[in-house]
Amino acid sequence: MIRYFITLLFLAVLISCNNEASTTVKENENDTSQIQRWFDTDTLLVWDCSAEDHTKKRIFHPSDSITSALALVNGVNKTYAEVKLSFDHISNDTMYVTIPKANWLTDQAGNTGAEQYLAFAALNLLEMKGVNHINFLFEGGAHARPSTFTDLDFDDWKTDPSSAK
Repeated sequence: MIRYFITLLFLAVLISCNNEASTTVKENENDTSQIQRWFDTDTLLVWDCSAEDHTKKRIFHPSDSITSALALVNGVNKTYAEVKLSFDHISNDTMYVTIPKANWLTDQAGNTGAEQYLAFAALNLLEMKGVNHINFLFEGGAHARPSTFTDLDFDDWKTDPSSAK
């Protein structure tokens, strides 16, 4: 009888130790407590700027290199809903982006609005690792024409002292 009781007790302990539900709860708890990193999202912006007074403000300082062109393009598109920027490709150190429907940019935004948009987009896209030139491809109009931007275009812009570090 004691042998039967000890065997039954041993099986109960063995089964309770192998219960997968207890490990599943712990795994889920770890998932919810992890910190979300910028590269876990599909949208990223690094700079805000004012083309009118040539100032720029770093609003986010990533701890490592940005390797997702799509996240930067999405950030620009969410900021300027009037213009749909599309990533085309990267060749050597140049990123090519297109604006299929550039009517707002070329004919409605005015010179200042078009300059603001292109500067904002270029500043953010230039944060992509290995990219030194941004080539905008679209049908030109009264206020904007296809152009290429580099870091040198922003050398004389003042950086806001409250920028992220």
